[in-house]
Amino acid sequence: MNSLTVCCGEFIRIILFVLNFIFWAAGGAILGVGIYVKVSLDDLSKLDVSHDTLYMASIFLISLGCLVFVVGLLGCCGSLTQSKWMLLSYFLLVTLIFLGEIALAITVYVKKDDVSQSIKDQFTDCMDKYDDADEGICTDTIDSLQSVLKCCGESSPSEWRNHTNYTENPPKSCCKEGEQSCSYDAAYQDGCFSTITTMINTNAKYIGLGALGVAVVELLGMSLACYLRTYIMKREEYEPYTV
Repeated sequence: MNSLTVCCGEFIRIILFVLNFIFWAAGGAILGVGIYVKVSLDDLSKLDVSHDTLYMASIFLISLGCLVFVVGLLGCCGSLTQSKWMLLSYFLLVTLIFLGEIALAITVYVKKDDVSQSIKDQFTDCMDKYDDADEGICTDTIDSLQSVLKCCGESSPSEWRNHTNYTENPPKSCCKEGEQSCSYDAAYQDGCFSTITTMINTNAKYIGLGALGVAVVELLGMSLACYLRTYIMKREEYEPYTV
């Protein structure tokens, strides 16, 4: 095996290690935050967020952190120890994630009308459960959307009039923060679904670039792992590895 091939192989190994070390560290940080939120639910009760929302957020962070942590660990250990089975496992795992993302994107695109209707239905359902003490996650979700996006109701503020407690005034999150009372005249006039749709359409380019960036990183990791594994196999043919 010539020196150029060896040099390229070692360079690829270093790049793969550094790339996955970043993922491993990020996964560990996300996992740590998720575990902290999970075990500190009572301490975090002072925040203006319901117990259910914090619990769901912790589960999501723990799941995401575990996935990123395992992928990064396999990539790091596989490149560091030059383990063929670890590199193969890493390649297969990233490939499955990549294919899953493609399948999800295609499904959302093909069934975009169904997805839109489902989002509308979920928002309307949450509006019905807004004052339900057992559905705190609905209250937090609607308040967050209306406050951050400066919108009110699914399509218009008047939808809140259909709910017994809001025939006179909409929820406070429909108005600017700090206002003593929130009336339908002072409420945000845009519906949340149309606001979200407009925001997505306006930022479609950036969303697309972000998705493309993730895809490029995944393809890069898959390519590097495949090349490194092939390099190790060829090296073993020419220079049998001994411990």
